[in-house]
Amino acid sequence: MMKNIFKLGVFILLLLVLGACNLEENQGSGNDSENDEIKIGVILAETGPASTLGEAQVNTVKLLQKEIDARGEVDGKKIKLVKHDYETDDTKAVIAMDKLISDGAVAVIGATQSGASMAILPKAMEQKVPLFTLAPISTGGEYIYGMAHTPEVIAMPIIEYLKENGMTKVGWINASDGFGVTGLPAFEKLAKDKGIEVVAHEEFDASATDMTIQLSKIKTKNPEVVIVWSRTPAAGIVARNFQSLGFDIPMIQSTAAANKGFIEQVKENSKNIHVLGSKMNVVEQLPDSDMKTRLSHFKESYAKMFEGKEPDLFAAHVYDGVQVVLQAIEEGHHSREEIQTYLQAGMGDFLGATGTFNFTNDQMTPDYDGITIMAIEDGDWKYISNGME
Repeated sequence: MMKNIFKLGVFILLLLVLGACNLEENQGSGNDSENDEIKIGVILAETGPASTLGEAQVNTVKLLQKEIDARGEVDGKKIKLVKHDYETDDTKAVIAMDKLISDGAVAVIGATQSGASMAILPKAMEQKVPLFTLAPISTGGEYIYGMAHTPEVIAMPIIEYLKENGMTKVGWINASDGFGVTGLPAFEKLAKDKGIEVVAHEEFDASATDMTIQLSKIKTKNPEVVIVWSRTPAAGIVARNFQSLGFDIPMIQSTAAANKGFIEQVKENSKNIHVLGSKMNVVEQLPDSDMKTRLSHFKESYAKMFEGKEPDLFAAHVYDGVQVVLQAIEEGHHSREEIQTYLQAGMGDFLGATGTFNFTNDQMTPDYDGITIMAIEDGDWKYISNGME
């Protein structure tokens, strides 16, 4: 009798162990066929220095979850956006990625910064989890999709603007961080064939509080335009120093300055300051189009939920990443592998708030149809047509 009881106990224990292994395997594959919830992971800098970029992204997650809940279940499953704050710490971004993978997220959108995106990229590749990066990155991979424009794509509308205005001599200044150093090589590659020359190049530490020395050196080279490749707050400091030195030529800032924080930094002293940003910032000034309709919906919904605040280009990256995954899920693709196959072969063109995506042609960037050169007028963005429409 005791032997039989012991054998029965061992058998039950084996069943429990096998059941736990199967559960762990299902979580790791991101296959929620046995569950009533589909999780989409989101890794953002809600706190820490990069929270100036992450704030609108966090708000966008809240907005999208509200819209998802309003639409209801998909094939009997609830869709949940699982947000993690990595606190502007790359190590914590990796910890968040591990947690999302073990919890069975079918895809991950993140992270706010380039460095954090690169830190979580190997995990996505190893575990075969579709990852939608929110900042430019230096390398990609089979399961990696870029929501932000690559430096080459960002440079295209700038080149068009310079051609249209007959400018051929460029002064260039950038932060010496991971984002700042990406712009010049991409720009020079395109500029060379257009007869545009960089006559001066200076760098600064991203935490610097004054760039007067670098700009003074650039001024001695008599450029026709100054291009800045940096994030706020450094981007705003460069703009203020530029005005203080009495430059009477245009300055063009990268997409990293396309936020309200930059406008607040330059305040009323915005003459000749231009920024490359999302068409969403100037949507009311755009001609009618499908993109205008999509951008208007996002902007109006965001403003309604967050008391008149406006989404920025960084918010649009999150919006597009989530919407791509939602489209895959709504068309019946509920696991990581199913979503990956759909992105590679079944999605085709996807019109996002950032631009048009086609991952079959290019996994790492949308087209530049969603960005444009903007000026600042009366404390707000002013649309400038630059021959690309």
